Amino acid sequence: MVNDKLTQLDHTSQLINYQIRNVTELLDKAWYEIELARSDLRDLIIFYEEWEEEIELKRKRLSY
Repeated sequence: MVNDKLTQLDHTSQLINYQIRNVTELLDKAWYEIELARSDLRDLIIFYEEWEEEIELKRKRLSY
């Protein structure tokens, strides 16, 4: 009886460890994807700001 309980407890412990490793891997992947998205967003903001400056310069040239 005690052996069955210990076996069941060991099996449950292994399943929990597997799930924790799986969650950790998924969190690492999600963190990496978020960092990529942040980098892309920073690049997009820089590009947009440069584009706005260019548009403003063209407007100023046309108004003279």
